[in-house]
Amino acid sequence: MNRKRFSTLLIIIGVMLICVPLIGSLYNNYQQDKLYAQYEKNLEKEFTALDKTFTEVVSGDGINVAAEPEPNKDLDLVEGIMGRINIPAISSDLLFIEGSSSVQLKWGAGHVTGTAMPGELGNCAVAGHRNYTFGTYFSRLNELKTGDEIDIDYKGKPYKYRVTDSFVVNPDEVWVLGKTEKSIITLITCHPRGSGTKRLIVRGELLD
Repeated sequence: MNRKRFSTLLIIIGVMLICVPLIGSLYNNYQQDKLYAQYEKNLEKEFTALDKTFTEVVSGDGINVAAEPEPNKDLDLVEGIMGRINIPAISSDLLFIEGSSSVQLKWGAGHVTGTAMPGELGNCAVAGHRNYTFGTYFSRLNELKTGDEIDIDYKGKPYKYRVTDSFVVNPDEVWVLGKTEKSIITLITCHPRGSGTKRLIVRGELLD
């Protein structure tokens, strides 16, 4: 193989190395958008059914004659989608899913079951991966600064938090999930990137 062909081959390999992560990221974003569109469709169905139920309850002799809802076959795509979480400062836009197992965290950020929900009084804990090759997830969470905003769309309603603090803890320091007197959010991911030896914590307070 002459020098010119070898140089061309190196260029092709370099382009491939650049394109593969980009294509993977685009595919990941496409899948998240597809799942969120299905979630919005399901949410619209729920609101329509609820409105129908209220109408039937107050009509006629006041007897609830609402029909039994049909099973929603679309939910088996990804269980527990509740909305989206968007962090503009680090270009992170993820599905917001109930549960923090590997299944949920594969597709977005997971709400730690048992902690407060968005907008509620208390500590809303949200976990996310940091060591994925494709997608953003929480890989740049360490870049957040005091004053940065965290936006959550939860069941069709927007909630905005402002970052107040960030710190690193050991994996067994579960006090970060404890109840609080204020409405706060606690974002959790591995630290350092690509390692599970520590946990990076970012906290924010709910804005009025």
